[in-house]
Amino acid sequence: MVKCSFCGFEEEQFRGIHLIKNDGSVDYFCSGKCRKNSLKLKRDKRKLKWTEAYRIALAKSRKKQEREEEKRIEAEKAPVQPEKIKKMKKKEEKKSE
Repeated sequence: MVKCSFCGFEEEQFRGIHLIKNDGSVDYFCSGKCRKNSLKLKRDKRKLKWTEAYRIALAKSRKKQEREEEKRIEAEKAPVQPEKIKKMKKKEEKKSE
């Protein structure tokens, strides 16, 4: 099985297009759609919803958002420090005067 260089689809080795560059690297494309998006249109595979790279990037961004949300919730649950309580009391006293 060979994995497409652009979309990540796995297919038989004798199918698709094998592009061998002058530097010796081999790119495999499962379809003309992948070949054109990569070579002709020079699109970023992480920005196209039908590619595997997009799904991986999306999962990473979701995990990052979840971690940030957990940190924010933990910060809200943390007990108020005594210094902050004193400052809050002073502000309340000034307002009442």
